[in-house]
Amino acid sequence: MSTSFPIRHIVYDCVPGAFAGGVQKMVFELASAQRRLGADVEIWAPNAIRKGAVEDHDGLPIRYFNSYGFGHVVKSSQILRELKLLSPATVFHAHNTFHPLNLQVAEAARSKQHKVFYHPHGALDPVLFNDWTVKSLKKRLYIRFLALKKLNRATGIIALTPLESKQLKSLGVTSPIQVVPNGIRPLGKATDPEVQVFRGRHALAGSIPTLLFVGRINRKKRIEDIISALRLLNSTDRPVQLVIAGDPQVDPEYHRELDKLAERLGVKDRVYWVGFLNEKEKLAAFAAAHFFVHASDSEGMALSILEGMSSGLPVVVTRGCYMQDAADAGTLVQCEQGAAALSEALGSLLNDATKALALAQSGQKYVHSTHAWPMLAQRLLTIYAEGVLRV
Repeated sequence: MSTSFPIRHIVYDCVPGAFAGGVQKMVFELASAQRRLGADVEIWAPNAIRKGAVEDHDGLPIRYFNSYGFGHVVKSSQILRELKLLSPATVFHAHNTFHPLNLQVAEAARSKQHKVFYHPHGALDPVLFNDWTVKSLKKRLYIRFLALKKLNRATGIIALTPLESKQLKSLGVTSPIQVVPNGIRPLGKATDPEVQVFRGRHALAGSIPTLLFVGRINRKKRIEDIISALRLLNSTDRPVQLVIAGDPQVDPEYHRELDKLAERLGVKDRVYWVGFLNEKEKLAAFAAAHFFVHASDSEGMALSILEGMSSGLPVVVTRGCYMQDAADAGTLVQCEQGAAALSEALGSLLNDATKALALAQSGQKYVHSTHAWPMLAQRLLTIYAEGVLRV
C-alpha cells in the first residue's frame, strides 16, 4: 500500500535488529514493514554519538541528529529545525512519552499543520504514577500541564490495547484513539549444538523443567514473585529451575535484593542469571526453556511475551502484563498478581504436558496471525490516510 504522503517516525534513539529491545525495536520493525508496503518512511532519532549519520537498513533510512540532555530526557534543536523544513504533507509518528522530544514534535507540527500521531506504548498507565513519590508527582504534573494539551491537539493516538485506550480517556485524552497491538516477526530456531552450548555455559540441567524470563531487570517486572513462585513449585517432588535474561546492571540494587531472596527461600542454586543475550543466545534460551513467564505490574505490550509465544513456549503472565485478548483467545495463561497465583498457573501446565503443548501451539499460531507486522503496518498506514483526509 503506497502512500501519497511521507511518514517520519521520531524516537529518542533507534536500535535496529530483530533482537533490540523495547520501543526502539517496535519502531524499527514497524517502519521496516511500512517500507516493504511501499511507504515513503524514515526514522529520525537524536543520538549524540551517531549524530549526522544516515544508516540504510534494506532501504529504510535511519537519520541521527545531534542532541543534548541526559539519559532518555533528550532534546534536539537540529531535529526540530529539520522537522519544520518538511513538506506539510508529511505525517509525524512520535514515540517519546515523558521526553522533551515529543514537545518539539508538537512545535514542529504546529508550524505547518502537520498531521501528528502519538504512541504512548503503555507509559501513561496510571498504575505507574499512582503513589506520592517525587517521580510520580513529576509525571502527573507533566501530564496535566504539558502532555494533555499536546495529545489533545494530535491527529490521533495509538493505543496497544483496549485497556490502554480506556486509561488514556480516563486521563482526559479527547483525540481519536486507535488500538493497534505490537507486532512480531517469526523467530528463527537455534540449532541443537547452540542450545547445548547455552546450557553448558550456564550449567543448566537439561532434564529439569525450565522457566524463562526475558526483559529489563527493574522493579515493575516483579521478578521477586517469579522467584517466590519457583520456591512453591520446588516444594513438590518435581524440581524446577528459572533462567533470568536481562542486564542486572540496569538496577544493581534490585538484582542484589533478588539474589538475597533466592538464597533466603532456598532456591539460589535453581536461579540462573544469564545477562543480556544476543540474537543467537536468545534463540538458544527459548529453545532450552519449557515455559515463558512474566509477572509485571504494568506492560504496554511486552515484545518478549510475544517472542515467547512465537518461539512455541507455553506462556504464563499476570494481569498487569495486559494480554487479555490473548488470554480470552486461550493462547496463553493469565493469572492474578503474586507468587501463589503464578505457581498455581505454572503447576497446572507442569502437571499436564498435553495441555502445555496445546497452549504452546495455539499461542504460536495466534501471535503469528494477530501480531503479524505486515497486517499491523498496513493498518497504521490506513489510520494515517484517514487522518490526512479528516477535515
